[in-house]
Amino acid sequence: MKKRKILVLFYSLGGKTADLAREVARGAAEVIDTEVEIKRVPELIPKEVFEKNPALKEKKEKLEKEFPEATLDDLTNADAVAFGTPVHFGSFASQIKQFIDQLSPVFIKGQMVNKPAAVFCVSGALHGGEELTLISLMIPLLNLGMIPIGIPYPIQGAGPEFDAGSPYGAVFVSGTKEEKELEEDDKKVANILGRRLALMAQLLNCGCKRCDVCHELMKKEYE
Repeated sequence: MKKRKILVLFYSLGGKTADLAREVARGAAEVIDTEVEIKRVPELIPKEVFEKNPALKEKKEKLEKEFPEATLDDLTNADAVAFGTPVHFGSFASQIKQFIDQLSPVFIKGQMVNKPAAVFCVSGALHGGEELTLISLMIPLLNLGMIPIGIPYPIQGAGPEFDAGSPYGAVFVSGTKEEKELEEDDKKVANILGRRLALMAQLLNCGCKRCDVCHELMKKEYE
């Protein structure tokens, strides 16, 4: 079977969303015949801001060194995409929105139609808008024709304080000073999300004759 490409696409300023992205990718990589890439969207904050904050600049450079910057081709060439963002005032980061806002040519050609999509986010505080962020991020993906993949109940955690997941995607509460690190429950839920995303990519592209017919019919709608 041909390997299916899974793209984990994220924006992170302090590095916590990148931590969650690694775990989503790790879960996706568990699925046989899956190729996983983690990439970041371009930064919009002016360089001057980082020059005035050496600690933030160091984090930025570390992320840039580890993760390549994504292009629109990365998105269209993927069989499934997980989108990750910090929570910004109850919604997703402007860097993610700017990247998605470039997709009009992709939308017109239907290049993302029927591709599975998953969402995950990091919030500084509990009840800081995590689920609202996940749902709002799904909206443009639905407009692109993508198929949202969530986490079914029961979300597999431990203890009354468990808050790593949502039916809408993986969530991590990092603390207002980003002092918290991912715990095993956080990693587990992110792994589940990545695994479900990769499995759905395989199911929708199994290579059987019926799949081929469905894909050809979809192409005709955009010819």
